[in-house]
Amino acid sequence: MSSSFRCAVMTPDGSTFDGDVTYASFPAWDGQYGVMAGMSPLLDRLGIGPLRLDTSEGVRWFAVEEGFAHVRDNTLTILSESVHSVDDLSHGALQDALRELDSISDADMSSEEKAAQRVRLNARLRLIETHSGTRSA
Repeated sequence: MSSSFRCAVMTPDGSTFDGDVTYASFPAWDGQYGVMAGMSPLLDRLGIGPLRLDTSEGVRWFAVEEGFAHVRDNTLTILSESVHSVDDLSHGALQDALRELDSISDADMSSEEKAAQRVRLNARLRLIETHSGTRSA
C-alpha cells in the first residue's frame, strides 16, 4: 500500500491545491481530524481553522473556513467557501481588517456577522503567528 494519497482543495473560484500528500489534518466542526493513506470513507462538515498538508516538498498550511471534507478511494477532497495559504496572508492586513471590523456600526452589520468575521480573521492570524515561514522539506 502506498503511503501517499491524493488531496484536492477546492473553492468556488477553483482549485487551491491538488496533489499527493502523506498526511493531512483539517478542522472539522467537532475537532481536528487527521488523514493518512488507506483511511476509511468519511464525510464531515468543516469548521474554521488550520489545514495541514504534508507533501514531498514540505508542509503546507492553509486557513479553511467551513465547508466539507470527503475521504473516499484514497482521496481527500476539501470543499470550502474560503481557503487561504499562510504564504498569502499578511499580519498587518489582518490587523487592519480587525480594526475596520470594530469600526463598522451595528446598522451596517449584525453583531452575529461581526462575531463570525472576527473568528475567521483571528484564525488566520493564529495561522500566521504559528506557521508563517515554517515550510520545510
